[in-house]
Amino acid sequence: MTSLSEALTEEQHKPVVIDFSGAQPHFHNAGSNRFCEDWMQAFLNGSEGGNPFIFRQILENFKLKAIQDINNLKRFIRQAEMNHYALFKCYLFLKNCGSGDVLLKIVKVEHAEMQEAKNVINVLEEFMRGPQTFRK
Repeated sequence: MTSLSEALTEEQHKPVVIDFSGAQPHFHNAGSNRFCEDWMQAFLNGSEGGNPFIFRQILENFKLKAIQDINNLKRFIRQAEMNHYALFKCYLFLKNCGSGDVLLKIVKVEHAEMQEAKNVINVLEEFMRGPQTFRK
């Protein structure tokens, strides 16, 4: 867990400022991906009623989704160690899940000591960066 915390804090952090002056809160200096945007929209929609139980349910649902996504990615990586089609499925999962960038960082730290998994993760990182990084 310590190495995961260290890896995620290596990036330059800026303070996140929330501006409540408009109809909806606006975030400044916030990194975002589709998963975060979906979570924020669900949370804002749930705030209309002001019911704390709805807030808790929304939070628990997204926490469960994050756990399911990381477990799916780990399973795909294990399969991709032996199968190129599984590597492609893993890539598609990362592209479509909405939080592939964060999930990839997490598994990179967790699998740092496993050479086969590390090789799969390196290939996935290249794919996620896009076609401009491929060597001829």
